[in-house]
Amino acid sequence: MKSSQVIHCWRVLAALLITTVLFGCAELSPTNPEAQQQSMTLERQQDAQAVRDTATPATGRRVWFAGFAMSSASTAFQNDMELVSSRLSELGGPVVKYEDSNGQQTGRLRYPFATPATLAEAVQHISSHAGPDDIVVVFISTHGNRKILGVNAAHKEFQPMTAGELSAALAPLGKRPTVVILSACFAGSFLPELQGERRIVITAASGERASFGCQPASRNTFFTEGLFATDFDASKSLSQLMAQAKVEIARREHVLKFPNSEPQMSVGLKVRWLAERPLKDWFQPGNEINDAPPVAPLSLLGDAGKNAYRKYQSEPSPRAFVISSGGAGQYAVGTTPKDASLPSDPAARALALCNRRGLADCRLYAVDDRVVWSEH
Repeated sequence: MKSSQVIHCWRVLAALLITTVLFGCAELSPTNPEAQQQSMTLERQQDAQAVRDTATPATGRRVWFAGFAMSSASTAFQNDMELVSSRLSELGGPVVKYEDSNGQQTGRLRYPFATPATLAEAVQHISSHAGPDDIVVVFISTHGNRKILGVNAAHKEFQPMTAGELSAALAPLGKRPTVVILSACFAGSFLPELQGERRIVITAASGERASFGCQPASRNTFFTEGLFATDFDASKSLSQLMAQAKVEIARREHVLKFPNSEPQMSVGLKVRWLAERPLKDWFQPGNEINDAPPVAPLSLLGDAGKNAYRKYQSEPSPRAFVISSGGAGQYAVGTTPKDASLPSDPAARALALCNRRGLADCRLYAVDDRVVWSEH
């Protein structure tokens, strides 16, 4: 871990300790029977409201929002969830919401507790009520590590949610168009388990990078603020908003001398229309184009990816270059890897290295001087 990341982590831990001393005793916890009963009551109320909201047939699509702030360690996580929820409400169409949070709550709960169990239950309710063409947005903001999402309530750590558990929890959504957004460190490590042909997965960082803005008193994480607060425009598509956010987040990280978090976006083949449709038009029925125009692969590359490709072109054969939809480039040269656990074939090794970094949609672009890119 680089020194800037270490300093960042120590600052978070020190501030968290102070916050715990000041507020920990007064906070409601899932381990408190009365608080747990309050949480279950709020869950039932949310589902009853969803049933009322869907009692009248919609003329177009509905958007279903399942938002989870899974950690009390920072105010940013609940703020993130509320920001995304408010942005969806501003789109002008019917939005049905399940909102859960472990944010600092005293006296009476405002939201049900955000746990793997309440997430799975909310998704199950959505799968029961939503139409086959409705759009589902699942948003999670919390601390994270490789293949895990932290669960912290009343400043007490609970069993984290693994990539496999999240994948299983989302399975009832079936073939419904789904957008999964993870605002957490190392969130790209979830991509292999979550990617699907009818699913868009957006992560705050690659599988090997931290994300930032989660100090105890933060307003929002850098990622969620960049995607939904800074210059947000509902006439833009998710793809456009993500491209805009990546530039803003990288600029902010550079100013603070933080390493780039490398936010990722994976788009399933059958929801490319959703990634390219303006958010304000999400509620319109039909007219999906599953076979969007081909993408010029090199146009996907960010500045670092373009630099990597220039270096690749000067390397001797055999060599191979891989591109991710997140704008990163990865290449391998020769048949003798430094890491003996990696394949000797440069194409297979470049793909393995890209996947190891937790990058989205790693695809082979070139072998030596031959372009081998495929849209599928």
